[in-house]
Amino acid sequence: MILNVLINVYTIQASGSDVAAIKAGVLLSKRVQGMFDYLFGTTIGAFIVIATTPAISSPKDFWRYMTEEFPNSYVFYLFVMVLAIVTIWVSPVTIVSVNPTILSLEPYFLFVNGVAVATVILFAPYRFSIHMRRTKAGEEVRRDTFLIIFGISGFAVGELLFEILLPNYGIDLRAPGFILEMALVGLIAYGVREKSFLQELIVPEAEAHLPTKPTFSLERGYTYAVLERDASQAFEIFKDSVTHGAQGLCITRRAPKAVMTEYGLERTPILWLSRVATEKNAVRPSPPEKVAMAVEHFIEVSEKSIVLLDGFEYLVSHNDFGSVLALLHDLNESVVMRDSILLVPFDPTAFNEREIALVRREVKLLGPLAEDFGTVAKISR
Repeated sequence: MILNVLINVYTIQASGSDVAAIKAGVLLSKRVQGMFDYLFGTTIGAFIVIATTPAISSPKDFWRYMTEEFPNSYVFYLFVMVLAIVTIWVSPVTIVSVNPTILSLEPYFLFVNGVAVATVILFAPYRFSIHMRRTKAGEEVRRDTFLIIFGISGFAVGELLFEILLPNYGIDLRAPGFILEMALVGLIAYGVREKSFLQELIVPEAEAHLPTKPTFSLERGYTYAVLERDASQAFEIFKDSVTHGAQGLCITRRAPKAVMTEYGLERTPILWLSRVATEKNAVRPSPPEKVAMAVEHFIEVSEKSIVLLDGFEYLVSHNDFGSVLALLHDLNESVVMRDSILLVPFDPTAFNEREIALVRREVKLLGPLAEDFGTVAKISR
């Protein structure tokens, strides 16, 4: 929009009373604006793909998706956007009037741009509706999703209406149209506020269904505090479960890529417990309700679930012990009701006796350091 205004101002000043030059400048500004509109549409399409594909958390993941999943719906989307941009630059346009701006456009130009706008309008509900069915999204997520769809579709319709169709009939409503479009962009921003929309879109999926007998066997419907220095046994139990048919969620202080590489996890969703990470699969430690929301949503929509919450000490350091203990209470109730398993590894030397005693009342104990604090739960190996 700003570039469009600058081109118009420069053209009028440079051309003076030369009508042909003014028309050429107006045409250039329209083509530049149209090109950037579709480039913005291309960005919107990429956002939709990333938001609905849990495996994408970095540019490399996006490139891998585009190459390994080729052809995919975004390839078709890109083709239509590129075709529309090419049409903008090669199609002859007749400027009937400069003030007001009246354009005469070729029928095929209107057709191609209509298809492009329809593609933008339909791409969002197509991708989001499929993903919401897979994730069994909650009411808040569904509401935010519909706001995003409405914002994207409304923006596309606005561009077609205010920049192409109305000027073709000599009606100039670009100023109020711009205000409306910015409001729709704000609606999209509201829908993805604090990434709560993205964080809840977790697809439960078992890592594998190995025919061998699991190494570990834990009774379901319980929370297990795994007392150890480095959470290694907790990760072993978690990997053993998800590779034998359990649907797992890992929330960890370690970088997800490192966890995926070390334990060979490709399908299991991994959230990064971090205060500064900006990836879409990051969840902030404070307030602890953010962690609770992710875990409870996963347990609700998954089957035969197991959750590994690695970072108990980190949560306490960014909140307080009482609020994190309350989080453990809430999660334990969800685990019981959904017949799930929650693993919470932590180093007992980081807490005093009273704090460990309060934790023990809610959980079963596991791990190499558990014997010093009470009865160790039975676990086959």
